[in-house]
Amino acid sequence: MDLLTTSGIESLISTYRYYEQNRRIYPLEKRKEKFTDLSNAWGELKTKLKSLESIVESFKSKDSDSVFNSKTAKVSNEDYLTATATNKAIRGTYSIQIDQLAKHDSVIADTKTADSASGVQAGTLTFRVTSGDYDEVISIETTGVETYKELMEMISEAINEASNGAVTASVFAPVSGDITMTITAGESGKDNAITLADVSGNALDTVGLNLSSRVIASNGSAGYLYAEDELNAKLQFNGLSVERSSNTIDDLINGVTLELKKKMETGVPLVNITVDYDLEEIKNEVEEFISKFNEAYNYVKDNYNSTKEKRGIFTGNSNAFTLKQSLANSVYQQVTGLDSGDLSYLSEIGIDFDPESGLTLSDKSDLEDAIKSKPDEVINLFASDDGVATRLYDLVDNYVKIDGVIAHITESYDDTISYLSDKITYQNEKIDSGAEVLRKKYEQLQIQLADLLAGQSYFSQFGGGTGLF
Repeated sequence: MDLLTTSGIESLISTYRYYEQNRRIYPLEKRKEKFTDLSNAWGELKTKLKSLESIVESFKSKDSDSVFNSKTAKVSNEDYLTATATNKAIRGTYSIQIDQLAKHDSVIADTKTADSASGVQAGTLTFRVTSGDYDEVISIETTGVETYKELMEMISEAINEASNGAVTASVFAPVSGDITMTITAGESGKDNAITLADVSGNALDTVGLNLSSRVIASNGSAGYLYAEDELNAKLQFNGLSVERSSNTIDDLINGVTLELKKKMETGVPLVNITVDYDLEEIKNEVEEFISKFNEAYNYVKDNYNSTKEKRGIFTGNSNAFTLKQSLANSVYQQVTGLDSGDLSYLSEIGIDFDPESGLTLSDKSDLEDAIKSKPDEVINLFASDDGVATRLYDLVDNYVKIDGVIAHITESYDDTISYLSDKITYQNEKIDSGAEVLRKKYEQLQIQLADLLAGQSYFSQFGGGTGLF
């Protein structure tokens, strides 16, 4: 009778659900889990392949941006200059002597008593400021009663607002109670020399800056801080006299940028700059290529192979097998289409392949020697029509592109997962429906049992028998 109590009925329904879910739902969930794991595995492999594709792209270039064209510039004395090289730099050794650094032209006004009356004219006063390509007529509004401090601040503010950094003006006190101002070119060199002149009124003339010639400032009188001949950088480059407007020079050595830091005094040895292959950077890039290849190769290999303990998720999958073999062949097989005697195997530059572990840079000296003595052959080994990088890029791209192999594989798996999810939902609904039917039957039996028990109780009052049960 306990079976038809409310708790008994719930226990029966739970037992029904448990057995039905094991019979109908569990197999579907296991299949869904399998296809979900497959979809995730191919997704993770795609991420690894895309990382490989990204680095391989720089290896399949024959142009200056090729990994194997990486250059470095070494300077014998970095107290005086530094140098950075791009891939376009030409290998060689160069000598430099720095005789003069480039300077920003600068002009200073008369030094005046800050609070004394300037005597400037009243009205709209205009003046011209030029420096390099900058040429502007600037205006200020004066009342005629401005002090020197007020006038210089007006001129300075107007210049800074109009010039957008082409020139910069500032006002300062050399000593307490005095005032002056400077105007400085935004760019260095003779080509950016400053010229100043009043156009209408006497704004500049009042502070000593209406200069008709290049006067050198002295003893509080207005003028230029440098002679024009002092503005350019001057150096001896491979014994030739050179001038440049900037201390940053990128047109002396092709692909190399020099940063001049300090003038060299008499007797200081010439600074030598050596441009050569950046072997350390190239080795780092090669090791990164090897790392990305191994991540992809070993992932597909390890998930294809099976052991006693674990079955690989790709085991038996023809796409995974083909990819594993193609990756191996791309780096192991001879590169064809090259000139006879040229480098045609990765092993010839110190990179070996093992089917169990992937690529290794087993001999760095072989790689360095090949880069220094046969740079074009190294590039062709990777970047020719049948080169290692070309093969890998084409192979990997076929798998990872938008409509590639992996996209079709995962789409098929995702469709199956969606179908199984719908089927699981449908079966759960059927189990719920079956449980409700059972519940009603048990509840009906419960009612019938209650009626029987009530009848037994009624007859027992009259001594009618020994009971129903």
